Amino acid sequence: MTRRFKHLIVTRFNTYLYAPDAPLNVAPDEWMEHRLRLFASFTLPSLAGQTCQDFTWLLGVDPQTPDCYMQRLERLCAANMKLVMPEKDDDAWLREAEPGDYDLLTTRIDNDDAFHRETVAALHTAYREQCETLRRPWVIVFPLGLITDLAERQTWVMEYWCNNCPTLVEDRGEAKTVWYWQHDQIPAEVARHYIKDKPYWLQVVHTQNLRNAVQSSNPLRKVYQELAAKPEHLRQYGVDPERLPMA
Repeated sequence: MTRRFKHLIVTRFNTYLYAPDAPLNVAPDEWMEHRLRLFASFTLPSLAGQTCQDFTWLLGVDPQTPDCYMQRLERLCAANMKLVMPEKDDDAWLREAEPGDYDLLTTRIDNDDAFHRETVAALHTAYREQCETLRRPWVIVFPLGLITDLAERQTWVMEYWCNNCPTLVEDRGEAKTVWYWQHDQIPAEVARHYIKDKPYWLQVVHTQNLRNAVQSSNPLRKVYQELAAKPEHLRQYGVDPERLPMA
């Protein structure tokens, strides 16, 4: 019998945005306006369009977020989406997972990226197939995705074995969540299960990126610019290719 599990998808929307040392290259209000457009165009429709909706989506919001933005986020909330306000060093994610004898799956997605519509279904299938084999904690990774350059209006296939949307599987009693480690610093002794049959995530490159770019010196990351995706492929990620926001 498959062990019971609960799945949380966790997104830091604007946590610490209003801290004095926030790493911003624009004013907070400008950041919020730009990021809300990306979120509504990519992340939100991709989660709303998942073929499997058996998950809770936690959106981490800075407690100092002005009411006008909180109200806009609340209006965007889907049925299985919840706003949480983690303080520094406070694990608000775990407060949303009741104690019990089950496995906790936590999946990270950034507020400007997207998932293929079958991503959650593939995660749950992989969990059921591997939960009796792999020692907890273990990680589910999709090495293949897409990368969209908004300025160029171009999308390519990308391979990244330490990408920023892993899923951590833990016993609830010992859970720390996927945010315990940086996505590229998960210890080697933590077992990985890779799902490689197609691209499962979409990374968006835009003017406010601090780290993401099409070109990179990272040896674990490769953009196949000879494998350009067609605009209609974005629809599999809940994205309307005719209504892409400005970069």
